[in-house]
Formats: sequence, C-alpha cells, structure tokens
Amino acid sequence: MRNEMTIRELTVPVSASRRRTRAVPAFLSMVILSGCAESTLAPSPTVRLVEAGWSFGFCLGTCNGVLSVDGDDLAYEVTSRTGDQVLGEARGELTSSGSARLEELLSALPATLQEQYGCPDCADAGAAYVVVERGTSDRRSDYEYPNPPQELAALDAFLRDVMDALGSCRASADLGIEGSCVPVPR
Repeated sequence: MRNEMTIRELTVPVSASRRRTRAVPAFLSMVILSGCAESTLAPSPTVRLVEAGWSFGFCLGTCNGVLSVDGDDLAYEVTSRTGDQVLGEARGELTSSGSARLEELLSALPATLQEQYGCPDCADAGAAYVVVERGTSDRRSDYEYPNPPQELAALDAFLRDVMDALGSCRASADLGIEGSCVPVPR
C-alpha cells in the first residue's frame, strides 16, 4: 500500500526507502520557502505623458494648443478656435535632463487623477489638460487655465515652459528643436 501526503494540491508519494524519505523534506522545504518568497505587492505601472494642451472657447487667433508626446519626441500645434487653421507648429525632443525631469514629475503624481478640477473654460477663462497613461489605461484631467490643482501644478509649469519654448522655436535646457519650426504668432 502506498501512503500519500498532499500539500498545496501537490501530491508527493512517501515510500519506505531512506533516499526518498530524505528527499521529501528537502522538496517540501523548497516548496514552502518558494511560497514565502512570492510578493503580494503588484509592480507599479509605468506612468507616461501622452498629451497636454490648452484652449479658450470664445476667442480669435490662437485658441487651441496641443502637445503630443511620444517618448522624448514632442509635437506642438497651435490652431484657431475651430481647428481649421494651423497657426504654428514645431517638433522637438526632450534633452536627457528634460526627460529625467518629466519622469520625476510624473512619478510624483497621485495614483488617481480626477477627470475635472474646478471649472475649465468657464467665463472664457480657458482650460488646460493632461493625458496620463498608467499601465494600459489613460486618464484625461481637465482644469482651469492657468490654475492647475496642487497635484498637477509642477507638471503644468514644466509643460507650459516646454510649450512656450516650442511656440517660439527656441531650445532650452529641457528641450531641443527639430527641423523647420513655425513660431506661434503672439
């Protein structure tokens, strides 16, 4: 007759031989210790900026600005209120210090951002937004321009500096300008 011992749905035969008797405790110790080594904490999802921008509902001239982000590559476009007239566009790339700074700002964001803060574009005061991706989901957060909520204030200041530099076609410590740049009319 064969004796059996079940541990965590693992069936291990126990025999009379000395060799197997010594191997079973060693095997069980391995199983038990490997179970202890498992982490119950899920790894933090990667946080990245997808897009940022600003808009003014009732205006003439430069009414919308969109900064698209793909890694360190940036594209900035400023359009009329309806979006049918491109008034300025520029491409740039974050420098290593700009990339490190953006990464630091993104890692300091709270785990959850609200969809809306305050009253964006109320009384034609303007609106701003960021789109942040965490893992496989993204969140757009809209807020009053130029009054970001506390948790977005540092990121907003960095992004406004980047958009201003791209809009005037000037490089900075955080940004290099690529190719042909059309400055945004002021």
